[in-house]
Amino acid sequence: MSQKTNQIIIYFSIISIIAVFALVFLVQAGAEHNTSGYAWSENIGWISFNNSTGGGLVNYGVNVDETTGYLSGYAWSENIGWISFNRSNTGVPPSSDPCPGGECIAKYNDSTKELNGWMRVLANGGGWDGWIKFYNATFDTNGDWHGYAWSDMVVGWISLNSAEGGGSSYRVNSIGVVNQPPTATNLNVTGGDSAYYCGSSPAHYFSWIYSDLDGHSQTRFQFQVDNNSDFSSPEINRDYINLSNPSPTTNNQTATIAVSPGSDQIGYNTAYYWRVKVYDFKETNSGWVSGSSFTTKPHLYPLVDFNWTPENPSQEENILFVDQTICYGVGNNPVSCTGWSWIFQDGNPATSNEQNPIMQFVSGGSKDISLETTDANGYSCPDSKNLEVGITLPDWREILPW
Repeated sequence: MSQKTNQIIIYFSIISIIAVFALVFLVQAGAEHNTSGYAWSENIGWISFNNSTGGGLVNYGVNVDETTGYLSGYAWSENIGWISFNRSNTGVPPSSDPCPGGECIAKYNDSTKELNGWMRVLANGGGWDGWIKFYNATFDTNGDWHGYAWSDMVVGWISLNSAEGGGSSYRVNSIGVVNQPPTATNLNVTGGDSAYYCGSSPAHYFSWIYSDLDGHSQTRFQFQVDNNSDFSSPEINRDYINLSNPSPTTNNQTATIAVSPGSDQIGYNTAYYWRVKVYDFKETNSGWVSGSSFTTKPHLYPLVDFNWTPENPSQEENILFVDQTICYGVGNNPVSCTGWSWIFQDGNPATSNEQNPIMQFVSGGSKDISLETTDANGYSCPDSKNLEVGITLPDWREILPW
């Protein structure tokens, strides 16, 4: 270190003592700031970024705004005093102003993870303006600062992390500033049995959990289903924006199955792949996350229907139940059904496995009838109906009173 540099440091040491008392009422409490730790300079030694690490009677600290990335507050050096990140008392940087609008003198970019701009020693003098510029400074995913800062006088190079600067372990760290990407986990697809294939709108159902380590809300998600593993032409390609879902949130989607699939539908007898991408409020995304592939059933499930005659039966009257179910084979062409299971409330018999059974009801009133029909592949679907059974009146025989 040169004699001139030593003289300047002595000068700053005296000035910094005065500056301590001058700034007692200006600095904010260290606990209110999200940055702490130490940087190191061969010329001036340690620089503390928060009273919680630097100690002393005066509370101070540096803050990185989570939304804007603007730095504010104060760091402290025993040799050169207060180092400010506040434009209000530093003035305009000499060049490469990160905030031409006047909002800051140093700024963190969450997209690039770069830290650009300046800090300034307030007790500048002795021919030095006190400006210190960041060089190749970045944040890692843990919020640790890396790289350097530089001034051509007094301080020289300042190392922000011992990973680059060497020596004993040190670093500057900002908590909660680096935006962690959200995650999509617990991807699940259901829809492989009769509960999903019977009825007029067969479908597969998808779900996943959005989570964000920073607690940020979900503002968007994308959902794709394709019969190509490279997702070159998704049958389903949905993009939901302007959401406000807390972390964690379960997302749900439905894919309708059709004989002749149109836009936003999937077909029968086809293997499909699916994936999702979730976004937080900073538009940081999870990247594409794939769920398990699935294959739709070969064909339609039975379309169950039946009727009966007579339409308005009476108690203990023979009733013919006629199966009108349509079963399907490969290609969704109608084929013969293979199994029937009838249940008759208060019936005689109460059950039947015939296709078109004849039975009676032992009492009148409202009766439930159910039929489950099975096709050649073992796929079955149920249907139920209700009918009113009339009460059989007794036979009357007139008797003369004499």
